[in-house]
Amino acid sequence: MSIFNHYQNRYEATKEEEYSLQEFLLLCKEDSNAYASAAERLLLAIGEPEVIDTATDPRLSRIFSNRLINR
Repeated sequence: MSIFNHYQNRYEATKEEEYSLQEFLLLCKEDSNAYASAAERLLLAIGEPEVIDTATDPRLSRIFSNRLINR
């Protein structure tokens, strides 16, 4: 692969796409993340917190005094 082909492939991969209003509305109908705010996308990337019982792990029980913590 020549350097020009490599550059062209990278350009095509990062090129922004333009949608018509109808295409955007169809995309929003299928995927609610299409119109999510930055904060909502960040929360989706982080995921739901999971509760950890530190009483089951001796090392964590010394640090957190056998409490339930969110991770």
